Amino acid sequence: MMDFFFRLSMAPGVIIHELSHALFCIFGGIKIHKIKLYSFNPKSKIAGFVTHDEPESFFQNFLISFGPFFINSLTTLILFSLIKSPWLVWQNTLYLWLGLTIGLQAIPSTGDAQSLLQSANRKVFKNPFIVLAYPFVFLIFLLNWLKRIHFDLLYVLTLFWLGNIFLKNGL
Repeated sequence: MMDFFFRLSMAPGVIIHELSHALFCIFGGIKIHKIKLYSFNPKSKIAGFVTHDEPESFFQNFLISFGPFFINSLTTLILFSLIKSPWLVWQNTLYLWLGLTIGLQAIPSTGDAQSLLQSANRKVFKNPFIVLAYPFVFLIFLLNWLKRIHFDLLYVLTLFWLGNIFLKNGL
């Protein structure tokens, strides 16, 4: 029962993550076949997914894979910048919870990294500059591994600092 409530509380982050993939598919003109924004099934290892055609260019695949990082991070920054004093009002709690859940899902998944790696491997001989993308693929795998020690929470705390302190008080 507790697992259900935890999964429910994390739903906004996963939903924004998957919508980010879909948004970059739409911008890239990539046909989407199926979207599952969120699964409440605790036995499911995959919380959500977007199934789409193979992007024609590596850049399209890169944007689709990194879409959640850009969109979730930006959304989190905006939500955290909306938190105002006094702290104990319901809007601040809402902004904090949404920022936390959306920020925790900003890091692209290992499935995103695998998709990007396969695309890079297929297209590297056509465009040698794709070699420059391999460190980004490695970065996604590394960040997912670091989630084991809650690096994603440290990332969200950094976004909180940037959004609530840095952005709110001006650059």
